[in-house]
Amino acid sequence: MVGTTISHYKVIEKIGQGGMGEVYRAEDTNLSREVAIKVLPEQFTQDPSGGLLGRGSGTGSAMRNYGNARGKEIFSSLAWCLVLLLMSSGLALAQPEVPVFKVSINLQSVAVRVTDRQGNDVHGLSADDFTLLENGRPQKIAFFGVEYEPLSLTILIDSSTSMQSGGKLDRAQGVLGPLIRGNHPEDEVSLLPFTDQVGRIQPLTGAQHLDTPRAKVALRSGGTALYDALASALCHMRSARHPRQAIVVITDGADQHSRLRLEQLIELARSSNPQIFMIGFYDQNEYKVYRQRSETVTLVSGHEIDNPLIAFRRLAEESGAESFFPTSDRDLKVVLDRISAIVQAQYTLAYYPPSVDRVRTIKVEVKRRGVKIEARRQVGSDAGDGAVRLTASCEVSANEHPYPWESRVSQSPSKTTVYREDFSDPQSGWPNRAGSTYRPEGYVMSRSVSPGTISTGPVGEGRIAAYGPWWEGFRASVLVDSDWRQTRGAGTGLHATTAGMVFHLNEGGYYALLLSGADRGKTMAFKIVRNVFWEGREYVITPWTEIIAPSMPGQTERTQHKITVESDQGLIRVAVDGQLLESFRDDTFTDGLVGFGVFGNSRAIFRDLVVEGLP
Repeated sequence: MVGTTISHYKVIEKIGQGGMGEVYRAEDTNLSREVAIKVLPEQFTQDPSGGLLGRGSGTGSAMRNYGNARGKEIFSSLAWCLVLLLMSSGLALAQPEVPVFKVSINLQSVAVRVTDRQGNDVHGLSADDFTLLENGRPQKIAFFGVEYEPLSLTILIDSSTSMQSGGKLDRAQGVLGPLIRGNHPEDEVSLLPFTDQVGRIQPLTGAQHLDTPRAKVALRSGGTALYDALASALCHMRSARHPRQAIVVITDGADQHSRLRLEQLIELARSSNPQIFMIGFYDQNEYKVYRQRSETVTLVSGHEIDNPLIAFRRLAEESGAESFFPTSDRDLKVVLDRISAIVQAQYTLAYYPPSVDRVRTIKVEVKRRGVKIEARRQVGSDAGDGAVRLTASCEVSANEHPYPWESRVSQSPSKTTVYREDFSDPQSGWPNRAGSTYRPEGYVMSRSVSPGTISTGPVGEGRIAAYGPWWEGFRASVLVDSDWRQTRGAGTGLHATTAGMVFHLNEGGYYALLLSGADRGKTMAFKIVRNVFWEGREYVITPWTEIIAPSMPGQTERTQHKITVESDQGLIRVAVDGQLLESFRDDTFTDGLVGFGVFGNSRAIFRDLVVEGLP
């Protein structure tokens, strides 16, 4: 192809290849500008206006308007289909950002499951048995796939810190074998691991299909960015080989770290072909907590997130799939077997929609009495300002979808990440509601308890707020101001005012360096604890220990103190006002957020947080 001239397009070089063909850089000799063209295999050369009816008759890759509205189709006489992807005048081929990811599909596929009154799959239907309507108008079926057609499948696996609890990651991968092996020799299967970062997609080889223990992902530190991972998977699926497409998500978490919002992801789900099967692999206590909540759940960090039970159901239903919440290995295996049976027993209908830039209603009818039809109900997108932008590698664009804290991040001379927060901007992302608020004097946290109640530790008795980058090795400091009251008549360890720094806060737990005082801050005490969520208990690393707070010239009382924490590969050092208090080793938690906490009957003001990553 290189060096060939087709019409007025001169092919310069090959720049990419996927399941749907090859992409070349070319010159438009009429307009003297570079464009990209896509070359599709012979089976896709039929003019879509004539339809492609019957089993195995193509995957609908004549992609008009691919990427933007200036796309054109060129059908060559060489039994190849060249799809011209004209870039908008402001975009160069080397630009890393992909245009707005709204609807880049021309051939819209719809997976349809037909069951009888007993719930058994109805087999042996033909294209003539189906009617497909968009906004009430019948559509010409351009592709019809019967049962047991080849499947393009992406499995998203949560490999974050929380999946270590109870060996969930290993247990989940141990029952994935039947789904990976599939039911057709031409099945296309990929794995996509994710934490708070989305990993690289891993297309499985034929050997990995047969020897599933070789198709594994490794546990990684980090939180959960489920929405971003799903957007990346939908992007990768645009080059899937088969019209029958599915994504299976396995996670034990709720989305906490995505750049995207749920509504943005639902827009992508509607405007994409794959069905999305959601599996929330929670234990019974977690499931019970989520089931009792409304649309949002408040995290220990003080942030509100989408209730995963509601979010997962919405994502699955929008794509014509199902959500599942198994609480045991046996239930998980049953769920995976059910998903495998569903995707293989379904029929696939595809058509060329008259418009791809708005939400349309889909309805599938079957010429059989007494049957139940399951299929997606809407396709398309009304994204507008909520449109998602992805990079060339299918990652959610950090430039177009920044975290609120990213504007406060810089690089040190040694190229490490530095995060500075002075709490002058209430839009910088920290929890901002009763008990944890932005104020002119700083970030104010408070908690009140009933008279006579004495706090002995943070378990269930405090308020935490945390935000910012996810840290492994770091050095952090913050100024904390309080009146440091002590319960009258109580000895060391029974403090009414307790505040301090929380660090390595993740889905498993956190550490906390706590301060309390007497005599208006002249006499202080500190305590270091580790709180493990899945055990529901606190471990005391250093019990309450008195320290003498250094006096300040001209001060009769001391209310402000500087807390410093350094964590480096399990070695943790803590200091107050420049005085090293403790150095110890503990690698229970090696990554997470940095934040603050107040416990007991407390009010504290936090200022000038600085966190720097260690080289």
